[in-house]
Amino acid sequence: MYANIRRYSEKDIEKQLTKELGERYSNYREIWNNISYSNILKYPIHIDFEINDKCNQSCIMCPRNTKTHPDINYELNTGSVLDYEKYKKIIDEGVSKGLLSINLGAFGEPLINKNVFNMVKYAHEKGVIDSRIITNGLLLDKYIDDCFDSGLVNLFVSIDTFSEEKYLEIRGKGFKKVKNNILGMIEEKKRRGSLLPVIRVSFIDMDINKEEKDVFIELWEDKVDYVDIQVYDNFNLDITKPYNTNKTKKWECKSPWVRLAILSNGDILPCCNFFGRNIPIGNITDTIIEDAWNSKALRLVREGVLKDNLSNCSICQRIGG
Repeated sequence: MYANIRRYSEKDIEKQLTKELGERYSNYREIWNNISYSNILKYPIHIDFEINDKCNQSCIMCPRNTKTHPDINYELNTGSVLDYEKYKKIIDEGVSKGLLSINLGAFGEPLINKNVFNMVKYAHEKGVIDSRIITNGLLLDKYIDDCFDSGLVNLFVSIDTFSEEKYLEIRGKGFKKVKNNILGMIEEKKRRGSLLPVIRVSFIDMDINKEEKDVFIELWEDKVDYVDIQVYDNFNLDITKPYNTNKTKKWECKSPWVRLAILSNGDILPCCNFFGRNIPIGNITDTIIEDAWNSKALRLVREGVLKDNLSNCSICQRIGG
């Protein structure tokens, strides 16, 4: 769906997951991989949840770092937490209408929320087939049993470096702990004889760490299920100013055709990018997901993506590098 990620793996993860999770999973992946601008689904098949508006790190490339991102025009780090009962209501509604996948690691650090694996488990019990958590991994050792018991499908850990020195510059303290937490999860998977969760580590390709990229891949590709190398996003760009749309896009966005995101304050976004905070299309306090999905607000976002004249989306598709 996107061209902003390079993936390294010696395993056919999709084939293994289809064998593990069955035909519903393969059908879901077929829908996801073949989504097109001409096909608007009756309901999003995926929802990204920000379950708390906070993080226990302050990475230099993240808008949550106010020193490196002093001029962002949306609110962050409020400490708000997504209401658990409202979350369950969204899952109940969604599964009955076509929701198949969730991510509980959107925008903030999910393992801060003690309900995180209860939320994963609830979604799977109701019929969600795919789940992911995107985490910095600092608290992972506190949730080993919970992680396996929840049925979590994908565990994505962001590291971005090979060395403790660079980790301190990019993310802060905790490199050895994160590395050991991942290795511990790998060993626990082997001990349990479990395919799940699929473990990914990721690396954002930046000037500060680019010389470590090959070593990073070499270190992890035979240990985890796959390694992702991601492009750098410059969130300091001012979306209110005219933008040169002659610049090559890093990817063609189809997010508003397949997914929505929900913030901890209830705002509904048309995508999973921080820039999406500028164009909320409703709030779960007064709008159900089905209505947001079919709203005029989202229709205008889709039109803006297609016409390449919505500055927020035009910039977003070109911010890498």
